[in-house]
Amino acid sequence: MLNRTKVRRCFMKTDRQLTSLMASIRVLSSTRELPDVLRQLLQEALHVIDGSTAGVLFLYDEQQDVLYAESAIGFNMETLGKVRLKPGEGMSGKTFQQKRGNIYSHLHDTKTGMANLSTQNAMYYEQSLPELAYPVSALSVPLYLSDGTCIGVLTVDIFERKHTFEPNDLDLLETFARQASIAVENARLYSQNKRTQEIHQALSRVSLSYGGLNDITGALAHLLSKHVVVVNEFAEELSSYPEQSTFTLPSSLLENMLTSLYIEKHQGVQTWTMDLDQTALYTFPIQIDAEPIGLLIIIGSKEAMLSPLDQVAIEQALPIFVMELHQRGKQDVDDLMYTARLLEMVIHSSEPEAPTQELLMHIPTGSHQRYVIGKLQLDHSGVPVPMYNRMKQQLMRKVYYEQSKLSDVTIVYERHFDLTFLFTFSSATMPLTIRAFLNELLSYTQSKWNLSGYVGLGRHVSKPTALKESYMEAVRVIHYLQRKQRPNELVDFDSLGPYRLFLNMNEEELIDYVFDKLGILMTHDPSSELLNTLFVYMEQGQRLKETALALYVHVNTVKYRLKKIYELLGIKGFTVEEAFNIHLALKIANYLEISSFSHNRQK
Repeated sequence: MLNRTKVRRCFMKTDRQLTSLMASIRVLSSTRELPDVLRQLLQEALHVIDGSTAGVLFLYDEQQDVLYAESAIGFNMETLGKVRLKPGEGMSGKTFQQKRGNIYSHLHDTKTGMANLSTQNAMYYEQSLPELAYPVSALSVPLYLSDGTCIGVLTVDIFERKHTFEPNDLDLLETFARQASIAVENARLYSQNKRTQEIHQALSRVSLSYGGLNDITGALAHLLSKHVVVVNEFAEELSSYPEQSTFTLPSSLLENMLTSLYIEKHQGVQTWTMDLDQTALYTFPIQIDAEPIGLLIIIGSKEAMLSPLDQVAIEQALPIFVMELHQRGKQDVDDLMYTARLLEMVIHSSEPEAPTQELLMHIPTGSHQRYVIGKLQLDHSGVPVPMYNRMKQQLMRKVYYEQSKLSDVTIVYERHFDLTFLFTFSSATMPLTIRAFLNELLSYTQSKWNLSGYVGLGRHVSKPTALKESYMEAVRVIHYLQRKQRPNELVDFDSLGPYRLFLNMNEEELIDYVFDKLGILMTHDPSSELLNTLFVYMEQGQRLKETALALYVHVNTVKYRLKKIYELLGIKGFTVEEAFNIHLALKIANYLEISSFSHNRQK
């Protein structure tokens, strides 16, 4: 009789639970918004499973490979929401990893199941309860979508010692979870469609109204409820929202982001942290044909992760950012190309008067105004043909970016990695800025593509009509650097000294002059010791002490060598004219790098 009563009670309990299960499924199916479905799911689970007093619904974030608490009953959600479980961590993490339901029948089982919680997660768990306690019993089941994807875990707990879960409770919760997953999937699709439509409408409004970069950034920030920053490939902030935010992105972190994108070639979304891991930053490349032109940075608290719908918004916004940045660059190029053509005509036209007059409309003039032509010539012989145009585009973006930082008007035109600049200035410090500008471009091409280059500067002129002369001087400097095999250097025409006289002279005549003045020394001095001493002696103004210091020898050694030189030349000393002729011959020998003198390479 006792067994029959027990069986009847068991059937009555099961029947009641099944009735409750069906009612719960109907309630879930009638709810459409995903947040409401998730909250209702947990409430109905506790209603269906007898004795359960608390529960947590964890959802899986594929990007970070963690489970996060989406909803909870019996816990402080503000604290529990900070928990991030790795697959296999805690009872819920084990269920997710094993992809099957688990029952923790007794207090010992729940303690064992939670033993591997990280220190931080254990702290958040403790803080989420009025007082630290382990569940007396617990059930944990996975939630699946129709395609078999596990999207999370439902865990229900008992904290009262008078009751524990039994295997039939696990079966019932698994049945509930399977039915509830359908409601979750439907709600996700509904919410995703609704959210996608809202995203599309918001971004379309900005795009169709021809909103600028700031409008697009602001629209995305509102959709995500996060701080959004857009930077270009040179770490320049182009747009930020909220505009009045006190947040500052550390330059070292930004440099790491750009290095990851441009040097290490990580093209996908990346996650970064700062402020002792309390702030999460997500970076998305803004690119044209797989070529990055900027970076979209999403910033928020680590707990407020990007949802799949947030990522939909970002994916829809990225093409708009691409178009805006591309349009910006194209507009800059169009504006600069016209003046570039004028400069090219002024320099290369046989009758530059007309283009010069038109160029005057685009550059400052006045009695204190000065102009100078600079040239950067890059050796692009090793550039692969498929990369040629892409590298030129990147180079010109860098040029225009650096150009935008100059305070004075600068015009540039480019032909086959050969860049010609017109710099205008009126301040005494601008020439130093110009040199820094050109050195930055030289350094950029070296570090990015390992291209060697030569930089030449003409002399400053006070009239635009003299630009052609300044250009020719810059060209002659390039020829000098190439002749001397001195890549990756910047030299101005004035610093060439007498060497500039040799640039357009017949080389045979120069060689004849050298051998006429120095031939006897070269014949009797195969090691070039005497020639080198004589060269330094002339460079030091025929001062013995300074010559000895420059050669790291004793003064008497210099005297001895000079005596031998005088004997070979058949003179007792140098007259002014003889000193000039000898010094000039030494300069020419150095310039021509004649074999018996070339290893000295005095400059």
